[in-house]
Amino acid sequence: MAGAVLLALALYLLNTGLGNLNQDEGWYLYAALEQAGGRMPYRDFFFSQGPLMPAVYGLLAPLWAPLGLLGGRLLTVGFGLASGALTALLAAQAVPKPRRWAAAITAWLLTAGNVYHAYFTTIPKTYALAACLLVSGILALSLAPRRHGACWAAAGGFLLALAACTRLSLGAALPVAGLVLLGQHRRLPRAWLGFGLGGAAGLGLLLGPVLLRDAEAFLFANFFHTTRGAEGFLFAAGSVSRLVRNYLPLAALALTLPLLGRRGPRAGQGGGAPGLLFTLGLPVFAAVFIVHLLSPFPYDDYQVPIMPLAAAAVAAAFWRALPADHGAGEGAGTRSTAAVLGVILLGCAVGAGTSTLNEAWVTIGKDRFWVIKKTSPDLVVLRETAREIAAQVPPDVPLLTQDAYLAVEARRRVPRGFEMGPFSYFPSLSDADARRYHVVNANLLTAILERAESPVAAFSGYGFALEAPVMTPVPEADRKRFETILARHYRLERIVPHFGQEHTPLSIWIRP
Repeated sequence: MAGAVLLALALYLLNTGLGNLNQDEGWYLYAALEQAGGRMPYRDFFFSQGPLMPAVYGLLAPLWAPLGLLGGRLLTVGFGLASGALTALLAAQAVPKPRRWAAAITAWLLTAGNVYHAYFTTIPKTYALAACLLVSGILALSLAPRRHGACWAAAGGFLLALAACTRLSLGAALPVAGLVLLGQHRRLPRAWLGFGLGGAAGLGLLLGPVLLRDAEAFLFANFFHTTRGAEGFLFAAGSVSRLVRNYLPLAALALTLPLLGRRGPRAGQGGGAPGLLFTLGLPVFAAVFIVHLLSPFPYDDYQVPIMPLAAAAVAAAFWRALPADHGAGEGAGTRSTAAVLGVILLGCAVGAGTSTLNEAWVTIGKDRFWVIKKTSPDLVVLRETAREIAAQVPPDVPLLTQDAYLAVEARRRVPRGFEMGPFSYFPSLSDADARRYHVVNANLLTAILERAESPVAAFSGYGFALEAPVMTPVPEADRKRFETILARHYRLERIVPHFGQEHTPLSIWIRP
């Protein structure tokens, strides 16, 4: 157990300090700071996810905001480790008592002990909080066959609703779980009703006020992605391929299950209730997995919040199917269990140590034959750059930038309409619609550049680069026009050569 905990802590610590920056980190943390300041998503600024994450991170802003992006990562690590612990508990509930610790440690290793999973539950995206809520909901539902089952089901429905309000794609879990419980109404007579009431309460509490107050802006912000166009079968197949590679220990352990299923007596026979992990958790996993795969751009990291369900199910199934050491004695059985756990730990450690993701901790990329090494971690470059900029920009003046994590680190606001950086540029919208949805079009972007009061402007390679909602490149003529306006009011002071996501140059401009 100590080895499993140390491996996970090492991965989360390394990803916190050395993990590559992601533009999403800035958007989510900036939205939290806006809400902490009394401004609400959809009503006051553009935000393309459910309302829960900015509310939670905004409430906890006094804890993390003084440390900037590092503080946001540390808070997210807390949610990531908590989701790993909940995954371990979910797996333990589904095996007999003698093997609960073994199943729990295995599930922990398949999630928290995976470098890819650790990275995406370290950077402040919706994944860590959503995974916590999703696994908590399934765990509560797995207790529905026990005493006060309707109450557990209500708690499960409420938690799944909170997960959906963190990342809307997880809303697919609600109807699937409801149908499963309805199908088991004879064994669990009031579980479906409790689940329905709990889910309705969660959705009503969080989405009700938003839909009553800002329905149009909410729907625009959360569903503009659907107009981006699909990338096709090959992109989806590549996404699945990368997911399997990134969760290779989980996939390898899953492949052993058909072999174990043909062998002698199962450890699960004669004790240990699987609960609803398999009959409910796996259908929920499959439903959300398919929803993510059908999205216009099915990135493999979209699946991160649901992978704990697969890890718990595989860990529980493995230890239920592994033949027991009948007649070998308690000590021998304990030793054999420890040996199997040692092999799993070694496999996860090797998988983590050989992951290509680790190269990004110290390298930027490759120039023909030569590896380009980082002179400093991305987070350090961000902090040093933000410190220099903050010294030149008064606290009450918005920083002119589309890189939200730079504003978060400098503790400055951005101009209205820049809250989601390059994703906020919708050239096809009219002025009235752009203002209604709190984004910018060409006219509004031009006006911001012309009237900017900030002594400093900072634009990375993502600046003036993307046209929403399809995320096509901004035409060269338009991009040049924006840069010409910027150059009319600012002079280029210096360029940070490798900055932020994808290590594009960051141009820092000073008002003469």
